[in-house]
Amino acid sequence: MKKWKKIALVTIGIVLLFIGGGAYYVYHTFIPANPERIIYDKERVIEPIDKQLQDIDRNILKQKEAKVVDASIEDIQNMIKHGELTYEQLTAIYLFRIKQHDQNGIALNAVTEINPHAIKEARKLDQNRAQHKQSDLYGIPIIVKDNIQTAHVMPTSAGSYVLKDWIADADAHIIDQLKEQGAFILGKGNMSEWANFTSQKAPNGYSGKKGQNLNPYGPLEFNTDGSSSGSATVTAANFAPLAIGTETTGSIIAPAAKQSIVGLRPSLGLVSRHGIIPLSETLDTAGPMARTVKDTAILFNAMIGYDSKDSLTKEKKIQEASFDVKSLSVDGLRGKKIGILYSVEDQDKRKQAVAKKIKQDLKAAGATLVDNIKMDYEGIENVSIIKYDFKKDLNDYLEQQKTTPVKSLQDIIQYNEKDKERRIKYGQGLLKQSEDSSLTKKDFEAILQSSQNNSKKQLDKYLVEKGLNALVMINNEHVLLSAIAGYPELTVPAGYDDNGEPVGATFITKPFLEQDLFQIGYAYEQKTKNRKAPKL
Repeated sequence: MKKWKKIALVTIGIVLLFIGGGAYYVYHTFIPANPERIIYDKERVIEPIDKQLQDIDRNILKQKEAKVVDASIEDIQNMIKHGELTYEQLTAIYLFRIKQHDQNGIALNAVTEINPHAIKEARKLDQNRAQHKQSDLYGIPIIVKDNIQTAHVMPTSAGSYVLKDWIADADAHIIDQLKEQGAFILGKGNMSEWANFTSQKAPNGYSGKKGQNLNPYGPLEFNTDGSSSGSATVTAANFAPLAIGTETTGSIIAPAAKQSIVGLRPSLGLVSRHGIIPLSETLDTAGPMARTVKDTAILFNAMIGYDSKDSLTKEKKIQEASFDVKSLSVDGLRGKKIGILYSVEDQDKRKQAVAKKIKQDLKAAGATLVDNIKMDYEGIENVSIIKYDFKKDLNDYLEQQKTTPVKSLQDIIQYNEKDKERRIKYGQGLLKQSEDSSLTKKDFEAILQSSQNNSKKQLDKYLVEKGLNALVMINNEHVLLSAIAGYPELTVPAGYDDNGEPVGATFITKPFLEQDLFQIGYAYEQKTKNRKAPKL
């Protein structure tokens, strides 16, 4: 065969791969630049930390820091209960670690904003502890992704330069719910700008607002992945015990897996999106991120809730989804049928040992494994869906805000053009593609319906017809299916490849069965104890 024919066939094959299973990931990986150490506006984070720590004895913090690092929510609350720690000291330790390791030292740049009243709020929670109805989250500081509204105090930017100083006049619905539980917001997590929808060249974890977020397990070696990169990093590096991310297609699961933490994409309809800057309201959801399955479940319980301003939330399903975390059992995998969505041999050679170990561990925990599962991606894609949704949903969101400096996607593009190097370093090709999209509403609905039906058909072939309790994949390999279908995913640390890069085992099940995922994930986590904290 002539050389040009071979090249043509290879090119066609690559294009078909993108149109099929890889279409959803084109805009993440097409020609991404290598991450660089870029930190913008360092004082934005350092100044409010220094102001709050100036009267606090750092020697006491250092003595207690070792107990806080990698502590679970239960561990923290027990220390508080027995007088070994206060919420004020806990908060101060995290602030000190952010200054020391996030904006200095290893310089992970995972934090974009600090609550300037964090210490004051923690001190008040200490004072009111006896009077407040206790919850697992009482007094716990949480970092949320920088596309989630926090009223009056911290900006909400979606990682963009144009909104870097914009402060919303109302909290997101999920923030209200966390506050009702006695939790408070410590700060905002860095994110891939506009939820990783600016340019095909932009590295994961880069924002025009704050610069490049890096992976604590290998800052310039390993990708952070996903747009909820900072939420994963702050949890992995012990800058907060809990974080919240958002996902459209893999943006919680991917960074959680790549940074050795637990992340959940909930079923669509359990968590309100009101007060969150959208990428695609068809697919978007917020979700919990933590170092353990139990802590993830605790945060999940606090986040779910009916919201009249989000028509997707379903009160009955929310009531069914909530569960008692005390029911989690190390025997949660016993008798379960788990479908394997990968072949060990097809994995990158560095990951083959981990891929093989996942199967061995599941079997040892009492699960029955079903191999040779193949997924068909014909008629499934989300690039067109996101391009259509992003312009429509973002414009609607901005028009509803009274104080944003821009009111449309077109305004954002024009603003960025005035200083490309600083405001949109890697270009804004995807923003322009969304703005220029000519897809009609009718065609959009047809693509969406076909993609949803085909995704559900592929998953239900095994989860319903074959009676499997869950499917498991490596990292986010088949996340397109569950994202389009709106099915829940839970990723749990599975170990590290030959280069030391974290790998996650990601479980998928039927919608509104999060408690089944937590039982499976908890048993897998407790039987394997795979996670190791990064060395900072």
